[in-house]
Amino acid sequence: MPTGNRGAIHLFRLAGVDLYLHWSWFLVAFYEIQRGGRYTSLVWSVLEYLSLFVIVLMHEFGHAMACRQVGGTANQILLWPFGGVAYVNPPQRPGATLWSIAAGPLVNVALMPILYAALATSQALGWQQSM
Repeated sequence: MPTGNRGAIHLFRLAGVDLYLHWSWFLVAFYEIQRGGRYTSLVWSVLEYLSLFVIVLMHEFGHAMACRQVGGTANQILLWPFGGVAYVNPPQRPGATLWSIAAGPLVNVALMPILYAALATSQALGWQQSM
């Protein structure tokens, strides 16, 4: 395990990639959820924080899967409170490296219409009044 993973908790292995969560994630999650932000319900704060976790996880898996697609290795992801690191080793070709870098943000671009549809649906169902 790379030295940056010290203090991290192994959550699971998915598609041959080990996912680690740094202990500080729990500290920041507790603070952010207790703070509540703009919600009156604790449930919405938890769902918001977990949603951010899933989005960052998908972003990092984008890097890892793209690296593997071009023949590189990617075996670990470490999630921090405000981001993550996919430990990737693409082949030393410019296109392979570029694809490994660009795939993470492209996952976010692909998520935009899905999240917009979820927002529109929640507004149509009146979920804003239940916050």
